[in-house]
Amino acid sequence: MMILCSGQALAKDVKPACNLSRFSVLPITTLPDGRFTVPGQARGQPINLLVDTGGSVMTLTTGKLLSLGQRMLHGTGALRGVADKRLIHVTFVDLQLGRLQGNHIPFYVDDALPGGADGTLTPDVMKQYDVDIDLAHGAINLFSPQHCPGKVVYWSKGGYIALPMSVVSGAHIQIPVMVDGKRVNALLDTGAISSMVSMRAVKALGISDKSPELKVITEKGERYPLYDYPFKTLDFNGITVTTPRLQVASDGFLPFGTDMLIGANILRRLHLYIAYGEQMLYITPASAN
Repeated sequence: MMILCSGQALAKDVKPACNLSRFSVLPITTLPDGRFTVPGQARGQPINLLVDTGGSVMTLTTGKLLSLGQRMLHGTGALRGVADKRLIHVTFVDLQLGRLQGNHIPFYVDDALPGGADGTLTPDVMKQYDVDIDLAHGAINLFSPQHCPGKVVYWSKGGYIALPMSVVSGAHIQIPVMVDGKRVNALLDTGAISSMVSMRAVKALGISDKSPELKVITEKGERYPLYDYPFKTLDFNGITVTTPRLQVASDGFLPFGTDMLIGANILRRLHLYIAYGEQMLYITPASAN
């Protein structure tokens, strides 16, 4: 799947210029739960897409599919969506994002989306670009991935953090962070409202389900209880979020092999530049200029 920039083909054998090449500026709409959407166009209609770095495939609600007059087809295999819902049906849509345009892009049908979102924008498309998430100025910028390494922090004359990131299964972004002084590998997930860390990971901090400061926040009888805990710091190698709101998830709640999700409640405090091709994440506080 590919979305191409109109009139700007990118040859892989061309040496990158050190200046950034911006393809599109997408204004952000913040939803009541803190997550955010960006606008697109499909068959002449507006479409609002939830930005979901933790998603796997582009999705579309049934209502928007019918509004577009699209056919619903059976996919070649079931995928997993929000809340572990099975995604069976697929449609193919011509999509425009700012100045970027692509044809016959597969969207799986998923109705487990918040109000205000017609679908999701996920890494299967985003990974082709550098993705600049600038919540302070209400925009997501899509840049060419061809740039000189390290020459991307255009918005601040002050310091910044450059974190090596692993692009793991589904083009998800994994980075090392420190939670109260202990290293944890975390996935960046703008599609998650809350941030959470597994019980397995917090045992290194001396926390267990018997710790007196651990307060259950889910209904009695839940298979995988969630807890509140008064964490002190979440550190991105020098940029520190104090008193971060992190839920503790019972083992088995998070996807297999995942010890931490950093969701929208934390990411809103940061300015993020995701360089998928370089496999680097550039970070400043959201207010940096």
